[in-house]
Amino acid sequence: MNIKSFVILFISLVSLNGNLRAQSTPVQNIPDFTFYKMNGQPFSRKDLTKDKKIIIAFFDITCEHCQHELKAMSDHYAEFKKAEFYLVSLDEVSGIQSFMAKYAPKMNAKPNVTLLRDFRREFIVKFLPLQYPAIYVYGPDWHIVKYFGQNSKISDIISTVNN
Repeated sequence: MNIKSFVILFISLVSLNGNLRAQSTPVQNIPDFTFYKMNGQPFSRKDLTKDKKIIIAFFDITCEHCQHELKAMSDHYAEFKKAEFYLVSLDEVSGIQSFMAKYAPKMNAKPNVTLLRDFRREFIVKFLPLQYPAIYVYGPDWHIVKYFGQNSKISDIISTVNN
């Protein structure tokens, strides 16, 4: 994690006045949000799919755990038959694009993979991630099925999505 991301994460956690520390699980239902596609277009909750399971992955391009998890997801991309991916980062467009080319090439430019930037810094406050990466699997009803953090087994994520 780079210094900028660490500072943002720290400030966001402090601003929650300890509420995150008391929280044992991330947010249970997808909250309202506005992130931005790589072309700058806004993307909000109303733009999410309503007929598949949803994977929302919050990552930082310099985080080794994020690199590992998204590489594993990319390597097993064909096994995610029932999923729509929304990959969210605080980083700049060029960094996200380089990250995807290097660590997640099999997911890059796929119709069910949407890259999103959170330059308004909403994700941490609204989704309450416990660490980088934060991988949420939501059902078509937008209720959480399971949350995955660092060092998750790719087989567990695939099983959760395909069941």
